[in-house]
Amino acid sequence: NASTFTCRVIAGTGSDMYSAITGGIGALRGPKHGGANEVSDEIQKRYKNAHEAEADIRRRLASKEIVMGFGHPV
Repeated sequence: NASTFTCRVIAGTGSDMYSAITGGIGALRGPKHGGANEVSDEIQKRYKNAHEAEADIRRRLASKEIVMGFGHPV
């Protein structure tokens, strides 16, 4: 995944462990990686019930929109 890859690349340059971990955390925060969890959580909070959630997800799928929390963009 992106954060592990980032850590390994930074460590591979001979940089210190703290820089590698900081880089990994930065990658994890992105909206297409760990930050996607936050977006997914915010979307789920919008729904008042399961029927509303299902209708919105079906609409998003029909429109070929991304449904956060399902699948992986890679």
